[in-house]
Amino acid sequence: MLTVTPRPRSGIFGESTNDEAYRVLPGEDRLVKDIMTNELATVTASITIKEAMEILRSRNVPILVVYLEGEPIFALTEYELTVHAVNTEDHAVSITLHELIKKRMVVRCREDAILADAIPAMFDHCARNVPVVNARGDLVGALSLVDAVGAVNPDAAARWRTKLRQLWTETPEFK
Repeated sequence: MLTVTPRPRSGIFGESTNDEAYRVLPGEDRLVKDIMTNELATVTASITIKEAMEILRSRNVPILVVYLEGEPIFALTEYELTVHAVNTEDHAVSITLHELIKKRMVVRCREDAILADAIPAMFDHCARNVPVVNARGDLVGALSLVDAVGAVNPDAAARWRTKLRQLWTETPEFK
């Protein structure tokens, strides 16, 4: 499991801006908690893809956070669930979320981490959405990769959406 944690500031504390202190580009110094969404539902990994889709629709939330052994380990959207349901055809009724995510790297972020650290971790592990936890490990929200990129550079978000769609449609584990 990879948890993106806060990075220490460098430089002169009182005289540096956040981006200078973290040695990142302007905008990349924003905290995950400022961008994350609180609109989500939580489930255990033992439910099926079909049940997960029904929960997202009935609760009208964009992200479903999956718990395994009492820890938030994954965040999924209806789009991702639909792609997997279509690719598994009739098996969406019986395939559990645990089976769906067991081969994927678990990535989550601390709420006090900066976007400059969260974005590369999400991109490197093909995580479109990740659970956001506090210092105690309690779930506080979820972060979308597109929202994070859009917060740093709104023009880049459109380019990233296109690049991510292409990457994830060409990656076998996401088909």
